[in-house]
Amino acid sequence: MTSAETYEAIDIPSATEDPAAYVAALLEVAGDADPFEVMATTPAKARDLCADLTDDLARALPQPGEWPAEYIVGHLFDVDVVYGFRWRLVLTEDNPSYPGYDEARWAPLPRLPFRQMLSAWEGMRAANVALLRAVPRADWQRTGRHGEQGPETLEIMIRKVVGHDLAHLNQLARTVQAVTAGRG
Repeated sequence: MTSAETYEAIDIPSATEDPAAYVAALLEVAGDADPFEVMATTPAKARDLCADLTDDLARALPQPGEWPAEYIVGHLFDVDVVYGFRWRLVLTEDNPSYPGYDEARWAPLPRLPFRQMLSAWEGMRAANVALLRAVPRADWQRTGRHGEQGPETLEIMIRKVVGHDLAHLNQLARTVQAVTAGRG
């Protein structure tokens, strides 16, 4: 990332206020991207984006109402906790139900130090990608029921995470750019 690059925000509606629009937006962002390529490389891309951040800059608000880099990475970690569980439910149970969760309430929960959390997320993501790579393609049509978004296939769940990753990498790039602006 160079200081000349700019990143236009990706608009994703609220998952709670408009679940259908939220899912549609994530799937649009995911497009035809290779899910394993995106999911396997997202943690390394996040690490690269954050390479020059001090701990103070990782905690710095890019602007009022926006998440600092440590919250974004923490949220991505949480998504792997949540989706790792959901994927395993869908693969081992017939049409299981699972709740949504309030990401804004999870974001400020106590966490590992920033760099340690990033490493933990990399490991968890690698485990989740290994699981999904081993799943026969026919099993991607197994279903579960999201408490807020309704029925969904494993394939839709995976594509939602791809769109989610891409949107949050964009957010992270904008955050890093904002908190490092003017540093010499």
